Amino acid sequence: GRLAESSLADGLNSARLFTAYIGPLPQTHVAITQQSQMAFGQSWPSLIFLPYISFLDGTQRQRLGLERAKDFVDQVGFHEFAHQWWGHLVGAETYRDQWLEEGFAEFSAGLAVHRTAGWPQYDRFWRERRKEIVQKTPGNAMAPYEAGPITEGWRLSTAKTPSAGFLIYPKGGYVLHMLRMMMYDWSSKDPDAKFIEMMKDYTATYGGKFASTADFQKVVERHMLPSMNATGNGKMDWFFDQWVYGIDVPRYVQDLKVDSAGEETRIHGTIRQEGVSKDFRALVPIYVEFGKNETARVGMVPMVGEASVPVEVKLKLPKKPHKAMLNAHGEVLARE
Repeated sequence: GRLAESSLADGLNSARLFTAYIGPLPQTHVAITQQSQMAFGQSWPSLIFLPYISFLDGTQRQRLGLERAKDFVDQVGFHEFAHQWWGHLVGAETYRDQWLEEGFAEFSAGLAVHRTAGWPQYDRFWRERRKEIVQKTPGNAMAPYEAGPITEGWRLSTAKTPSAGFLIYPKGGYVLHMLRMMMYDWSSKDPDAKFIEMMKDYTATYGGKFASTADFQKVVERHMLPSMNATGNGKMDWFFDQWVYGIDVPRYVQDLKVDSAGEETRIHGTIRQEGVSKDFRALVPIYVEFGKNETARVGMVPMVGEASVPVEVKLKLPKKPHKAMLNAHGEVLARE
């Protein structure tokens, strides 16, 4: 009973959170039940099957030798619940758009982790997804991201790259995470307001219909902030071309130093973007770290192609930071 209650709590949390972030569902009733297949969940409109191991607690899982399943179990309920929106409310037009269901459900699980467990767990969630995208695993000739873009969907699962079809989950989710972080307003009481507006527009426009990647891009363009207008034409082609239709994943090398300059803090050095084509663009955030899990974003550096950019910032901070760092919340998908 107690374990069913924890699944129920997750379900209610999911329902509240996802309704707040992505809009209401047409049905008011969703049933959650367990099924005997251990390794996956399944979602239908108003009915969710969860693997029976998600109803076990940590001790029981340990006795069964399933402790490595913790992350899967913690997230499968959120992922499957999110399919009530991504798949049932808004469908994907073709297999090329499948990331709009699986990637969006993956992102929604990350969002639920963020709202139930805070930034450190959210950051960890995306670090794990990043590994799934950029690390070559046994039986694969290359890392998943090198096999092709997420718009190839399951066709990427070949004899040479059996894992690559799964890109629609972690990389599809990561695309949405990058959009969320570009729209995140650290100075606002409601930092996700712009992102929420965009997601609600998407479900309101395409609810009960099938959407394509181009449809989703149009919605993003209706809500883009000035900082996202990287090519000045009011379009998000630059972003979709490289992350959705392309396969580049950059590597960042930074050499940033932090000194005190009188009352001010001086951050100086260089940031290098490597391993990308000449038109590849990214907005790379710079943070200072004061203590564990205590950081502040101090700037965004626009990078284009393989380049080194000098950084020279002076600013007044409440206390002296230990160090400067890039990409503290994985805002840009990077190889390391």
